[in-house]
Parts: sequence; C-alpha cells; structure tokens
Amino acid sequence: MFLFSKIKTYAIGALALALPILYLMGKVRGAANEKNKILTDELEAQNQASDFYKKMAEHEVNAIPDRPSLVNRLRNDGL
Repeated sequence: MFLFSKIKTYAIGALALALPILYLMGKVRGAANEKNKILTDELEAQNQASDFYKKMAEHEVNAIPDRPSLVNRLRNDGL
C-alpha cells in the first residue's frame, strides 16, 4: 500500500509541476496564432486596397477628354 501511494503522490506532483508549463506553452502558441491571424487580415486588407486603386486607375484611363465624346458615350451606353 505504501508503494502505491508514493507513486500516486509522485504522479500528482509531476502533473502539478507540468500544469503551469503547459499553460505557458499554450499561451505562447495562442499569441503566435493570434498574431498570424492579424497579419493575415492586414495583408488581405492591403491587397483589397491595392486592387481598388488598380481598378480606379483603369477607370481613369477611360476618362472622356471632351464633351462630344461624353454625349456619344451616354447615348450608346446610358448612365
């Protein structure tokens, strides 16, 4: 009986010592995952902004230089 209780005590002690270490490892991994998620979101927002500016640049290329071409374009394509 004495040997079993000693083994049980050592097992409980080992788990008690490992618990804070596991907690810290999980916290570090969670922080890294959160940082990665934020960086991914920022990259996606930056890509969307660059796509928007590319579309705006393409739209400005099709700008109408004079009044008669504007009238013709509106008659053909409408608003």
